[in-house]
Amino acid sequence: MNKQMKKQWADKLGITSAILCIIHCLTLPSLMIMGFGFLSHPIVTVLFVSVSFISIFTISKEKVGRRLITFFWFASFGLVISMVLEGQLQIFAYTSYLFSLAIIVGHVVHMRYHEGGC
Repeated sequence: MNKQMKKQWADKLGITSAILCIIHCLTLPSLMIMGFGFLSHPIVTVLFVSVSFISIFTISKEKVGRRLITFFWFASFGLVISMVLEGQLQIFAYTSYLFSLAIIVGHVVHMRYHEGGC
């Protein structure tokens, strides 16, 4: 595995996890009707959040701009807070989608940063 691929594994993992999280949240009602209720188990949510934190923590150890790292952590904590509060108000379901998309954008920006040779 070359050096560039080693640097991007956390981004690819984070993007994949965030996309799967969005798909999971959007399709969960349909999946539950079809008998896949186990996907609503809290451990699935913890798994998505854990993978997100691992990828962001890995990127945070690199020499990357502070603004990007701050953006990642803001989006990550925003996602967790939205997920915790989504049972209280419907708006938090939508903000969780927004924060998931923000994490994806952050990973894409980070990958572009590395492609530029920085």
